[in-house]
Amino acid sequence: MKTKKILKEVKKIEEDIIEFRHHLHQYPELGYEEFNTAKLIAKTLNKSDLKVNDDIYATGVSALLEGQEKNKTVLLRADMDALTVQEKTNLPYASKKDGIMHACGHDVHSAIVLGAAVVLKELEKDLLGNVKFVFQPAEEQEGGAVGMIENGVLKNPKVDAAFGLHVWGSAKKGTVEIKYDSMMASPDKFLIKIIGAGGHAANPHQCIDPIIISTEVIQEFQNIISRKVDPTEPAVISVCHLEGGNTHNVIPDEVILEGTVRTLTEEVRYKIPKIMEKILENITGIYGADYDFNYEYSFPPLINNCEMTDLVKNSAVKVMGDKNVIELKNPNLGGEDFAYFAKEVPSSYFYLGIAPSKDEIIKHHHSNFYVDDDVIEDGIAILVQAVFDYLNS
Repeated sequence: MKTKKILKEVKKIEEDIIEFRHHLHQYPELGYEEFNTAKLIAKTLNKSDLKVNDDIYATGVSALLEGQEKNKTVLLRADMDALTVQEKTNLPYASKKDGIMHACGHDVHSAIVLGAAVVLKELEKDLLGNVKFVFQPAEEQEGGAVGMIENGVLKNPKVDAAFGLHVWGSAKKGTVEIKYDSMMASPDKFLIKIIGAGGHAANPHQCIDPIIISTEVIQEFQNIISRKVDPTEPAVISVCHLEGGNTHNVIPDEVILEGTVRTLTEEVRYKIPKIMEKILENITGIYGADYDFNYEYSFPPLINNCEMTDLVKNSAVKVMGDKNVIELKNPNLGGEDFAYFAKEVPSSYFYLGIAPSKDEIIKHHHSNFYVDDDVIEDGIAILVQAVFDYLNS
């Protein structure tokens, strides 16, 4: 499919899709509460005469476009949920819900995939295969992708490949960033309780001080990264919440440690918590203390398929030009539940730039997070081009 024809079809629907995006932005909904968002998406998809399923999992919506031949099936995915952030952008379409905002661009993702569905429906006579459009809940929570997969979104017909995107605040507007192989990390979580024996601060010898123990534990956790993980393998252990005691002269009974572990391979991912627990066992044992260790595995690492990433790169070049498609050398240690799709089928996920210039950064999960409507056209065109390049190759 010629890119000029795709861009012409995108232009026809651009104003309607921008209006759709503004509506989503004004009425954001949190994870598993995207009821009105899902209804509006399903209603719009039904207008395009697609086979819509709005009862697959929680608030998730999927739709199927059947092409001219019984060929492969490709999936396009968008997330729908907002965040508990108070918007301060003063945009004319700013959030009308107090304390809730689309501060990570999921309204834009939904608009782009919806726009791709409308354009592909218009071009269906040239489409040699099927396209599934997936709008999932709760990416910002435990990840709605896994629930949709468990409920069959990759079946009937079987999905052969998947593409997704994220608007990206550190990438300049008008550019696309791709990454081969490991792209994003598994954002696992831990909650630790160090259990000592409190008492008067003037008599520490009569106590088992969980604060002292916690400082040693935190220090040894960092030694895991520097001494137990290959230095060429990116990994992070961050203790982000430390809580213990409530006054200046009482040693507390307990201290809470809470944080995250970020890894890019399954091998390192499952190795680190075992070492963490061994450290807890040994240090608390020295002092006669005890511990509780709760470790929660979240999304898997996001691993892009190299062949699919080649395809996305070539499709993006057709739409954006060679100079505006950038190959990232290093992964990002943020998490993304598109990883569940990438684990099941050959997939590629890419970043769509939104920063005003190369020297500016738009902060995600921030009250002033902003996405210019101009990027929507590019996102739709790239996904549509990628679908044709995959199905019609």
